[in-house]
Amino acid sequence: SQICQRKHWTSGHKYRCNDFKQRKLNSTSIFSQKGRAFGSGDTSSVVIQRTKKVLFPYEEFVKLFNWDKQGFPPCGLLNCGNSCFANVVLQCLSCTRPLVAYLLQKGHREQCRRYDWCFMCELQVHVERAVESSYPFSPINILSRLPNIGGNLGYGKQEDAHEFMRFAIDTMQSVCLDEFGGEKALHPCSLETTLIQHIFGGQLQSQVTCTECNKISNRKENMMDLTVEIQGEASSLEDCLDQFTVKERLDGENLYK
Repeated sequence: SQICQRKHWTSGHKYRCNDFKQRKLNSTSIFSQKGRAFGSGDTSSVVIQRTKKVLFPYEEFVKLFNWDKQGFPPCGLLNCGNSCFANVVLQCLSCTRPLVAYLLQKGHREQCRRYDWCFMCELQVHVERAVESSYPFSPINILSRLPNIGGNLGYGKQEDAHEFMRFAIDTMQSVCLDEFGGEKALHPCSLETTLIQHIFGGQLQSQVTCTECNKISNRKENMMDLTVEIQGEASSLEDCLDQFTVKERLDGENLYK
């Protein structure tokens, strides 16, 4: 029906439709001098149209995900003083196949847009060393720059591994966006098309069904990680996910509004 078509159009299809974007580009100037149009003298404002742009093609990510290089044994990292929280995350990142494939095959340093210290550049050096080394080594070049990764992280202090992981992922996401002018210069949908988003990102959908009219309400949230609780007899990640996704009746103070 026309009602369904309009609802589909306003729900976001117009931002994904290539025909619509092309017509809009052809019919609307990217820069419009409003002041001149209304005869207000020197006063003018510039309207910049931001269209969705795929920053890292998903097909390229699939190739990295299916990287056929033989696995290499993880290399040990030396504890530099309360650095266990960072070491465990760095070892996990060094075994994340599409990320390692990108750093070793394509290389980030060659195309980095940052003039100061860059976490992804240093991570590339770290991964290259981990692949080639037969002995544990110190990741001091990363540990000494913890404040650059997370504002409240400090070298030599005990920190939370999950917090460091989130800071590291957010920093890598920011680095990817810098290549295209930064977050503010991009369409919101484009932020979900970086390499880091492909690797770590996803969408969490919450669905509520009314027991009286059977109307279904869906809400989607972008996420970079998923926190699950270990309850009862849960003995595996699958058990924790089953508990996380179990159906729940909303009533009383928890009533859906």
